[in-house]
Amino acid sequence: MNLRLAEEADDRIRRAAAASGVSTSAFVERAASVAADKVLADRREFVLDSEAWDRFVAELDRPAKDLPELRRGRELRDRLIAP
Repeated sequence: MNLRLAEEADDRIRRAAAASGVSTSAFVERAASVAADKVLADRREFVLDSEAWDRFVAELDRPAKDLPELRRGRELRDRLIAP
């Protein structure tokens, strides 16, 4: 991976890496990995307090709504993709 950095950012990153006792590459990799984990975690998990959890579970447990458009789509699919 090649990065184009402003001179001041490059200098700050190199000084921080040296202060941490690791190479600049290792420092950038570690920082980028932490940032990537945070971004991806937002797409894999979420935290709810007990009240929000109860509302969430209630929504999961409620009967599904009949949606005629989906039913027609499923029927059409079944006609087009016959076993």
